[in-house]
Amino acid sequence: MCYNLWFGKFDGGVVISENLKKSFEAASNPNPLPFNLSEVGIQIFGRNYYELLRKTAIEVAEEKVEKELSSDDKYVIALVKALEEVEEAINALNGKKEELEEIRETEIQEKFAESISNLENLRKRIEEEIEAIMERIAPNLTELAGAKIGAKLMEKFGSLENLAKAPASKIQIVGAERSLYKALARIRKGKEAKVPKHGIIFTHPFIRSLPKNKRGKMARFLASKISIASKIDLFRGELEENLSEVVRKKFEELRRL
Repeated sequence: MCYNLWFGKFDGGVVISENLKKSFEAASNPNPLPFNLSEVGIQIFGRNYYELLRKTAIEVAEEKVEKELSSDDKYVIALVKALEEVEEAINALNGKKEELEEIRETEIQEKFAESISNLENLRKRIEEEIEAIMERIAPNLTELAGAKIGAKLMEKFGSLENLAKAPASKIQIVGAERSLYKALARIRKGKEAKVPKHGIIFTHPFIRSLPKNKRGKMARFLASKISIASKIDLFRGELEENLSEVVRKKFEELRRL
């Protein structure tokens, strides 16, 4: 006998959880059902009904969270690219404004100044939006590296998931690939070359503020902790407060040496 149930058709065989998943998507249907769902489920599946229902609910929730996280990833990445373009425009306009000022004082400089001011306001708004999203989807990465660096790392790797899967050594130098390739090319030719020790993460205050001979050590340590932080954000999403403190202690230790 075939039963036309709330989650699809059942003919006595194995229930496919996909049918149950579809039922959750249709759960908002306001049409009342003429029977008690729990009673029907128990009569057909016995004690396994609630276990099956629970597993399906978890699967549906995980899929929705994954979909939302993917959407946030794309949004942050798009914001990072927009921020870079805005910053390039600000720098270009500032340069032209300075050139004009060297030649003569004109009213057109006021228009340049107004445009630059508007772009600076836009830059601030984009940065605030990036920070708000990053604090929600990657609290540990944001706490450790800052929203801007964290978002740029996500942009380079394509997503939070890809960042979490990347080795710390790659996180350390991402953003400095061009310099790395040039250095490796010189080394292959038997020439001396300086291999970059850091890429995007160089702008982190814990690296930038250290003497040059200590930046490499700090970059390696920070990259390893960023790798851990991104994994925690991806799989748990809970803030690990002692992680940033460990990085701070390493920074203080290197600064004292």
